Amino acid sequence: MTEDEAITQLRRFVAALESGHRGDANAAAFALLEGNPPLGDRWQSIARVMQTNGEYSAAHLAMQRYAAHRPADPNARFAQAAMLAQTGQLEQAWQTMGQVPFGVPSPSGHHYIRGTIAVNLGQIEQAEHHLLAALDADPALGQAMLSLAAARKRKNGDPVGDRILAAEPAMTGAPDLERAHYHYAAGRVHFDRGEADDAFGHFAEGAALIRSWRPYDASADTRDASECRQGFDRDIVERVNKTVTIDTSQAIFVTGLPRSGTTLVEQILVSHSAVSGGEELGRMAVIRRDLNSLSGAGLEGYLAKGGKADDLAALYLHLGQERFGKEGRFVDKALNTSRFMGLIAALLPEAPVIWLRRDPVDCAWSAFRTYFIHGLDWSWRLEDIADHFALEDQLFEHWSRMFPDRILVLDYQDLVRSPETQIPRILDHCQLPPEPQVFRPHETKRIVSTASVMQVREPINQSAVGAAGPYLHHLAPFVDRYRALNASAPATP
Repeated sequence: MTEDEAITQLRRFVAALESGHRGDANAAAFALLEGNPPLGDRWQSIARVMQTNGEYSAAHLAMQRYAAHRPADPNARFAQAAMLAQTGQLEQAWQTMGQVPFGVPSPSGHHYIRGTIAVNLGQIEQAEHHLLAALDADPALGQAMLSLAAARKRKNGDPVGDRILAAEPAMTGAPDLERAHYHYAAGRVHFDRGEADDAFGHFAEGAALIRSWRPYDASADTRDASECRQGFDRDIVERVNKTVTIDTSQAIFVTGLPRSGTTLVEQILVSHSAVSGGEELGRMAVIRRDLNSLSGAGLEGYLAKGGKADDLAALYLHLGQERFGKEGRFVDKALNTSRFMGLIAALLPEAPVIWLRRDPVDCAWSAFRTYFIHGLDWSWRLEDIADHFALEDQLFEHWSRMFPDRILVLDYQDLVRSPETQIPRILDHCQLPPEPQVFRPHETKRIVSTASVMQVREPINQSAVGAAGPYLHHLAPFVDRYRALNASAPATP
């Protein structure tokens, strides 16, 4: 590629970003990657955009070019390891971190990223070694304590749990984010020890800190929940289905409220030999960027302008393959699938959907005590949890009535009480033949990067059923608000 050609593609790349044209930005980036001009530090910017667009192969290649441009800069290698971790390539991230000198980007930061990678890889002893070293370097590193609390249960007498609880005085002057992380970590230790009042107090303090700078936008949530249903009926879905000519059965969607059992179902499915992987993929949000709105009108407008349903379906499958490869099926456990159900039904007619339902009080308590990194701002306040749950209930009723053949409704309590009857239902809905290992999903070794990292490594059990019981007096704001919303909801036709 000549210098003039490189400049032209760079200008095209920047213009596409400024105008929000994902496809044009990708095309310019692909041309630059193929031509391989000497872009220096600009390769890192290209890598970040490709990561955001779900083009992981291109993102990793651009980041390799950036690191090669700075062979003597250990921070460039660290940035490469961080991107590998963020995109689920944790084994490669671990190997790359082995090439980064200790102390980069800082002693605590180096140990912290190695520790969190090890947690997600299931290497608990390695994880504790690095996370405790991170705390030795920075005793007020709340995020390290949160990862330690998530790595294993911290029952009475556990020295790591004791160290977390003893750190409270040192956290007084820490930054608010580290204090929030600390409170979630301490709450988790008290939860593991059955100390209900102390556990709730810490979770509430952590949530209040985060809510102060990440408040829940109830009106936006309500607007999205309404928009995603508008214009979608069986007629438009069937019309679009007839224009889809590619095989869309590779994807399996598992949805439901956070902490409703979706990760357990994902683990069951990924234990099957025909399924290559699963995670909170979330690539329907990329498809959404090519449409004017989430509604049926947004899809029809795209088609009216000459767009093809095949192109959108193929794009989604391509982005899934960028993460999991072309062989085997994959599970998309994105938390916002309820908002994309109309698009999924229309564009991916052969993709099954499993929708988890769980006791709302148990689910609300589990959500409130979980630190979600991003995207779930409703979880910091009990009344907001009730508002969001009520919206999701409406979406569940709407979509499950409209597509009873596409959506398998699965009750979490039934699943853990009777896996021998419920797992065959899952397999049958996904057209997967029976295999014995799916009944022992905890034995499947794989990377897990969600808040359920510890639970999926335990045998299926009923310990979470009724878990909200000791906290019911604390959960009254949720129960009262949720009950009132249900009482005022219009009757289901």
